[in-house]
Amino acid sequence: MIADFAKDNRKASRLAGNPSSDLPSPSPGAAGPPSGRRETRASWEDGVRPPTTRTMASADSGQAGSAADAPLVAASWARSLLYKVLCFLLLVSQGGLLDFYLIAFTDLYWCSWIATDLVVVSGWALFFVKNARGKRERACGFRQKGSPHGGAGAHLGEFTYAYLAWLVHVMAFTPKAALVLETSILDLVALQVPLGLTGFKAVILLSAPLLFCLLNAVAEDLNGAIRHRSQSCFTATCLDLLDSFSLVEALLRNGDGGVDDGPVPAPYLKHAATAVYLTALAAPVVWLYELAASAPRRRWLWARLVSTGLLVNAPLLAVRCFQVYAQRGPVSVFMFKNVFFLACGALELSEQCVAARARRRARFSRGVSENDMCPHGYVNTLAVAQS
Repeated sequence: MIADFAKDNRKASRLAGNPSSDLPSPSPGAAGPPSGRRETRASWEDGVRPPTTRTMASADSGQAGSAADAPLVAASWARSLLYKVLCFLLLVSQGGLLDFYLIAFTDLYWCSWIATDLVVVSGWALFFVKNARGKRERACGFRQKGSPHGGAGAHLGEFTYAYLAWLVHVMAFTPKAALVLETSILDLVALQVPLGLTGFKAVILLSAPLLFCLLNAVAEDLNGAIRHRSQSCFTATCLDLLDSFSLVEALLRNGDGGVDDGPVPAPYLKHAATAVYLTALAAPVVWLYELAASAPRRRWLWARLVSTGLLVNAPLLAVRCFQVYAQRGPVSVFMFKNVFFLACGALELSEQCVAARARRRARFSRGVSENDMCPHGYVNTLAVAQS
């Protein structure tokens, strides 16, 4: 018994020192799945094996990629901060100079104008905070339940709440500009202010750089489709502002509205040109809302066509045609711009209508083909056709 016990101990120690010594070796011609003991040994070796070079390389590459993205994120944040600072500087400069004109040459209470500017600056600060919060939620995969763009699951894009910021600016800027342009304040500015009308024109035209800074302050992807769409809309708005303000400037310079007095008095032309300029200034509210929306819709295209075409380019074309034919004025190149923009808007709307009709036909044909596959395909096809 003692000899058998010693023999068993030697066998156990030999197995502990070399586990594969007593494993049965497979025959050369044997084929089939590996034994359970070999699978156990393979799993044990995989568990204690150190990480391979490929795994370590992939982890290192992931860390290197995140480290390489850090300068890009920092540059994007610095760029956005720069344009936000420029937005506030332009807001304060434009609002402060207009307040100076109104306070210096009228008896209106000065606190109301300054309070208006404070409300605008506070509204823009709140907009930037809400926009940054929406971007963080979108990056983390959250959705705002009470979003103004469609409830739960709405799109929190780059231009979220941008239309509200521009709407606040327009509501504060419109009465100031209209009050200066439509009263004798403009004559007093031309006589008593150092830069005169030139300075007033520069103050009025600060709205275009302000819109440019707003777009760049909230844009994330500099090469994205929404970024290019916003730049094209901005260019069209700048052309409308330049067109309308050049007409206002011509009416202010001539004084009587033209070479010869026509059947329509000159003040009506001046009022019309001022109204069109302020309408062109408010047009970005529509296409900013369209950029912030989750999906393009034809009704927003209608709204953009009405705001920029029927309310801006069509009145400008009518006023310039009246100057040419009734008052013997010169033909302006902006008349061709008005016709071109109206034609482009109508063409884009017709393309959208044709595309929407093609999508409806495709959905109908897809529904009919799917119903044809079922046993009662004929009855289902009739139901789809009737619906």
